[in-house]
Amino acid sequence: MPRFAGKRVLVTGAAGGLGGAFARAFHDAGAALVLADRDGDGLARFAKTLGDGIECHRYEQGDLASIAALAKAVGAIDVLINNAGILLVSPLMETDPQTMAEVIRINLIGPMVLTRHLGEVMAKRGSGVILNVSSQLAFCGAEGRSAYAAAKAGLAQFTRTAAVELAAKGVRVVAIAPGRLLTPMTTYLTGDPERYKAGIARVPAGRYGTPEEIAKLALFLASGDADYIVGETIIADGGYVLS
Repeated sequence: MPRFAGKRVLVTGAAGGLGGAFARAFHDAGAALVLADRDGDGLARFAKTLGDGIECHRYEQGDLASIAALAKAVGAIDVLINNAGILLVSPLMETDPQTMAEVIRINLIGPMVLTRHLGEVMAKRGSGVILNVSSQLAFCGAEGRSAYAAAKAGLAQFTRTAAVELAAKGVRVVAIAPGRLLTPMTTYLTGDPERYKAGIARVPAGRYGTPEEIAKLALFLASGDADYIVGETIIADGGYVLS
């Protein structure tokens, strides 16, 4: 039997590169998928590649009412993957306060609020897994990414504190901190050969990661094999933060 047979798994940001990899991996593992993204058309196109029976929802990660509506529509799930987010590459002194607030709202407040809604349902039932997607930048500095890194660092700390509150109620909260991956969000790397090479030089593993590698880690962390892992943020970055 596939390890997630009979389990409902919600993946946010599922129309993107990493979200799509999460969705495909859990689908292949037998899960009943619930997918959400702001790009409704892109989400529908992706869902068709997986076959029939995929539940899709369009929502706005930065809108509290939209998040509440998503939670209500979804109802009870077994695994929540808080993947939706936006990347901002902008020098601190050139980033206006409104843009900073938007990055924090989408990358940190959104996952917190969705966790609050769906975590409550899980806690009442006495089981569930919440997997947050942080970043290697939660653990190291990087030029031009102050707002993004702050949000992802906040998400790692939120993972710890939410885990303390929910573990006794049967709900595990964990996180993954991916390094640089080859996805549509990182076209700023692939479109610049020199920048691409310079970036790889910082990675001890000598390459960028793939969404599929992170999805495999997510399968493990959301499974019963990881039941004693609580509140941790697992860094998967080829050793970048060590260099």
